[in-house]
This record gives sequence, structure tokens and C-alpha cells, in this order.
Amino acid sequence: MSALLTGAFLLPPVSATAAERAAPISTGAVFNNPKGSAAQQNAVKDHIITTINNTQSGRMIRSALYALKDQDYTDALVSAHRRGVTVRVVLDAKFKSDAATRNLISALGTDKSEGSWVHVCTTGAACIATGRSGMINHNKFFTFSRVGDAGEAEDVVIQTSANQTSLNTTKYWNNAYTVVGNTALYTAYRDYFNDLAAMTKNENYFTSGKVGTEKYYFFPQKTGDIVVSILDNLSCARSATVRVAAFALHRDAVAQKLRTLADQGCSVRIVYNDSNDVSKLSGHRNIALRRLSTADGYLVHSKYFLIEGDYAGHAGTKWTFTGSHNLDQSSLRDNDEAMLRIEGAGPHDAYRKNFDSMFAIATPVA
Repeated sequence: MSALLTGAFLLPPVSATAAERAAPISTGAVFNNPKGSAAQQNAVKDHIITTINNTQSGRMIRSALYALKDQDYTDALVSAHRRGVTVRVVLDAKFKSDAATRNLISALGTDKSEGSWVHVCTTGAACIATGRSGMINHNKFFTFSRVGDAGEAEDVVIQTSANQTSLNTTKYWNNAYTVVGNTALYTAYRDYFNDLAAMTKNENYFTSGKVGTEKYYFFPQKTGDIVVSILDNLSCARSATVRVAAFALHRDAVAQKLRTLADQGCSVRIVYNDSNDVSKLSGHRNIALRRLSTADGYLVHSKYFLIEGDYAGHAGTKWTFTGSHNLDQSSLRDNDEAMLRIEGAGPHDAYRKNFDSMFAIATPVA
């Protein structure tokens, strides 16, 4: 009997099925901490590069980026291309002379009749936005047709606030949100990417759509202000809170709307890097304003706002809005940008925890 038992323990373990194994990527938020450990600094970067590395031959990666200066991203994308992944990248022209960008172009080429390629937007302009000078493709997103084995992680979108530079790990607070398995969202981002690559010039490209628990917004928007329209949906009749993490907060209409909400009894909490609207936002008992932009260069680079309360007829709900879209005029009118709305307590509370961490170390503004 003991010999039989011993033999049984020596049998090799039964391998887990694909369904039993943890998926290589899942829906949720990732945040970096530039003042933390190397792993904390690189959390967003490592999340994206690990996803690239887990994309198998025969799959497709698309990415629209503003600044590609980090060779690690280039190496991961080139390695994916060489193992048989189709890799397509749209880049703003501003950083086309940087080594990491040149190396990617050299490896993938620019011929869009091939499988993999790099497309660089119009010099001094965006890919889609038109009508003014100084426009940029400010996007920062990745899509993956599948990550890992079949059925593990299909139709993946990663929307981030981080540029692909060293400063965005060692000096800037950033976030990334991943959505797995929302085919309609993946398709919307794919179509937007294709319009960027096709240089579909349109000063009023603004497109939005609700897909499951997510909603996308693609810019530029010629008239109106979608952020003001979103905030118009919040009722302050009962307890409600707006939290804003802003690299740039320069849009007067947004600042005025935040103050109006505060006048109506909503709690407004803001952590920002730079703003022309401090005078509109300071000195109000319902607005807590703090700046995270210190002399040694650590700053909030995220671009998100959170809504908690009665929103658009939904009582006691929680919403997250994140992406590349700064609260400035350029992001609204002049740039190629993307913003993602996420419904539910889980994402909101993850972002709230990140917000509270930054708010705690930011400098109060009187």
C-alpha cells in the first residue's frame, strides 16, 4: 500500500486547461507611481509591453501614439512583428526624428499595402483634426485582436494617459484602462484607428457610442463641449461628488461648470498640474483644489474625472471618464484624441483610490 501511495505522489501533475489558467490580461485599471519602486514606476509600461509580448503569431496589434521615445516599446513591437504578429502604428510627426521612432519605422516600413507598417501624421498637424496650426495626434491607445490562446482574451483595448517616454514612468502619474471582450468597443477603436491612418481630415470628427458598460468619444469636436454636457447630467440634489485629475485644466466652460455644481451643493475635488482657471475654482467651500506639480518635476499626467451620484436619471451611480483628452481647448478642437467612459463601482473605486493617493500629497491651493 505504501509503495502504491508513493508512486501516486510521483505522478506528474495534470496541466490546467486554458479555461482554468488565468487569462494573460483582464479588464481593469493600472496606475503607476513615479515616486515608488521600479515596478511601481513602470506599472503602466510593463502592463502594455507584457500584453504585446503575449500576442501570438497571426494576431494584430494597432496603436495610435503621440510620443514614442522609449526603445523598450519599439523592441516589443518589432519582436511581435518578427514572430508573425501584424503590427500597425499611427504616430504624430512631432517625434518622428527620435531614435525609438526611427527604429520602429525602419523595422516595420511605411508601405500600407504590407501587413505591418507605421504611418506618421501630417507634419505640424494631426491625422484627422484640421483647420488650425499646432494640431497633434495626441492619442495613446493600443488594440489587440487576441492576447494569449484562443478564447482567453479576445478584442482587447488599452486606453492610457501615458506617452511612451521615460518621463511618463519616472516623473509622471499615469493610468491605463483595459477592456477585454467588448467586440463593439474594439471595433469602434479599430475604425477610428483606420481613419487616423487614412488621414480622414475632419474638423468635426466627433464620434461617440455606448457599447455595453463602456462608451467611447473620439475627437476633435467643432462645437459644444462634451465634458460640460456630461457634467450637465449630474444632479446635486442629493450627495454627489466630482473628482478631477488633470494634467491641463484650461477650459473656462469646464471650470465654470464645476463651480456651478459646487454652488448647487456637489462636492468637487481637483488635483491638477497646470491651470488657467484657478481663480474660478478657488475660494469655494465645496471645491477642494490641489496642485501636483512640484519643483523636481513630479506631476499628474493622468486625464480623468470621476462622477459619483445621481447621473442622467440613474440614482447613486459611479462613472469614470479617462483617456488622452486634457481639459484644454486643444484637446477639444484641435487634436486627435480619445476618451473612454466606464460604468460601475469597481472601476470608479479603483480610480478614486488613485485620486486620493495623489490628492494626499498635492499642495492645497487657497
